[in-house]
Parts: sequence; structure tokens; C-alpha cells
Amino acid sequence: MHDKDLNDMESGLTLIQRLAICFAAGVIGGLAVIIFSLILFEAGLSATLGVMHPVSLKPPDIYRPLFWACLWGIPFGLFIKMFWTRLYLFGFLYFLAPVMALFLIFLPMSGAGYFGLQKGGPLFTVYLLLVNLPYGIITALTAKAIIGTKP
Repeated sequence: MHDKDLNDMESGLTLIQRLAICFAAGVIGGLAVIIFSLILFEAGLSATLGVMHPVSLKPPDIYRPLFWACLWGIPFGLFIKMFWTRLYLFGFLYFLAPVMALFLIFLPMSGAGYFGLQKGGPLFTVYLLLVNLPYGIITALTAKAIIGTKP
């Protein structure tokens, strides 16, 4: 056997298996964000932060956040083995990666400006940070539940 084959056997899972698991775990993280956004809306916190409408649960609107959540699960899977001993801290901080892409790429492309400041000012930025907070930790919890003890 090659050294690489031995390392993969010792690690428990291959890279492609970790990527597939985290892709699926990303869906659960995305669902957590959607559910959390509904909770924030029902609690009235969304309106306080300038968001007047709940997230749409109707197709095709619901598919976009779930699709992106899956895709963001892939880089999570690339790093999961490296951060396994501090997985929950990594998951908690990982939500910043997709949020920064949202702030610096996707919101400006949609006309909302950097950090969404042209859409709702700083309160909208705070809302986006808050609503996306569950993504990384729920993705980490889901991946850990699927993987078990050895990535």
C-alpha cells in the first residue's frame, strides 16, 4: 500500500467522503439559518433591525439559501480534519466566511452596497450577522453526528 492509502485508512474517511458529508451538513446549517430567521421575525427583532418581511419558504425562493449552504459546506469539509479537535469553535467562526462573501461580493452585486449598507444601513448588517450565526455551528454539529469520532 502507498503511504497515502495508509493515512486515509488511519484517518477514518477519505477527503471526498468528508466533502460529501459536509455538503449535506451544510443543508442542515442552511435550514437552521432559515428557521432562525423566522424565529427572529416572529419575535419582532427582524423589524427592529430593518427587515420587514420574513424569508420566503415557497419555491424557488427557498432553494437559493439551501443551495449556497450546501456549497459552503464543501470548504468546511476541506478543513474539518485539520480543526477536528476544535470543531465547534471552528464551526462557530466559520459562518464568517459565507457572510464576508455576502458582504463583499453578493450584496454589492445586487445593488445593496458593501455590507448591505445601501439597503438598510448598519442595522441590516447586524441582522445579516445575527441571522447567519447558526450556520457554522449547526453544520459542525451535523458533520460530527454523521462522522462520529474520526474524520
